[in-house]
Amino acid sequence: MSAVAINDLTVRAGSATLISDVSLAIEPGTWCTIVGPNGAGKTTLVETLAGLRRPSKGSIAISGISITSMSERERARRVSLVPQHPEVPVGMTVRDYVALGRTAHHGLFRAASAHDRDIVESVLERMSLSEFVGRDVTTLSGGERQRMVLGRALAQSTMVMVLDEPITGLDLRHQMELLELLKKEVGECGLTVVATLHDLTLAGQFADRLVLLDRGRVVLDGLAGDVVRSPELSECYGMKLRVVDVDGADIVVPVR
Repeated sequence: MSAVAINDLTVRAGSATLISDVSLAIEPGTWCTIVGPNGAGKTTLVETLAGLRRPSKGSIAISGISITSMSERERARRVSLVPQHPEVPVGMTVRDYVALGRTAHHGLFRAASAHDRDIVESVLERMSLSEFVGRDVTTLSGGERQRMVLGRALAQSTMVMVLDEPITGLDLRHQMELLELLKKEVGECGLTVVATLHDLTLAGQFADRLVLLDRGRVVLDGLAGDVVRSPELSECYGMKLRVVDVDGADIVVPVR
């Protein structure tokens, strides 16, 4: 059974069609990244997958269960979201912020169990956040904050995680650190990741599979290396792209 099954998905906003007849089946324990130019519909697709938008037509199922049939709490137990611009509340500690990920399991009006607390401590350690647990979330650097947001999503203990441009605003080192942490979760915990990334080089290096989206439609869907080296990639971006092999890694270079 697919971890994520998207069938004939169409999403409209007023008279505008943002996503049109998209179908994807994403297997458990894989990393699928959605790429494409601005306005391609990438954010709309992942927001619909996370339940923030309702399909105009078609369906999305997580492990065989339609997301539209789930309550908000049930959906939060099955799919977690790392948004492009997460809201970080003033006056909350890092530990308390990460612990918010357990709310879907114990509810708003019940105290966290020992099991919940153990999961939070495990996530804090895996995300290298243990030294910051008592810090106000607003005092963290950009890289530390993104690790914390990822930690909250991991604390939900879902098998599917959706990320919309999770490395926006981070320097190169912090981009790599965050993506490596995520890749480790995919490899060791069987997490299924659906992400959007603007950086085509990093998208190709970390994802198992790339889906090229343009004007709300799937142009190409395949192994990361195949999509990165496809002529369709240059066509969708409207410019010449050159792929250079550097120590076995595909580097995508725009050509003037």
